[in-house]
Amino acid sequence: MPDIRKAHADFVMALAGRPPAPIAIEPDPQDFTARAICCESLIEEVMAHLTALIEDAAQNEPGHAIHDAELGAAIAASLGDLKSDITGTFERIAERIREERYEGCPRGPFYRRRA
Repeated sequence: MPDIRKAHADFVMALAGRPPAPIAIEPDPQDFTARAICCESLIEEVMAHLTALIEDAAQNEPGHAIHDAELGAAIAASLGDLKSDITGTFERIAERIREERYEGCPRGPFYRRRA
């Protein structure tokens, strides 16, 4: 049985421990890559916390409505799609800035191509 208070505290600590850095007016490609990584981590933390909340409720529900609704799978699918959309958009922006600004230059240490 998940300790829902511990799961909540872990969620809040994870958010507080990794605040996002602002994106500059003239951003570097790394700014958008860093934002993609930040959003990816945030969505994973939200997914874990929601899953813990659902599991806790399902264990204490008198029937099987939560289990039958397959909420855990719905959370994973929906947030997985959202994570892909957000991070993919940021990565495309980073790539476009790289191409426009650094055409012909080798990629730096923060370069991260998505599969």
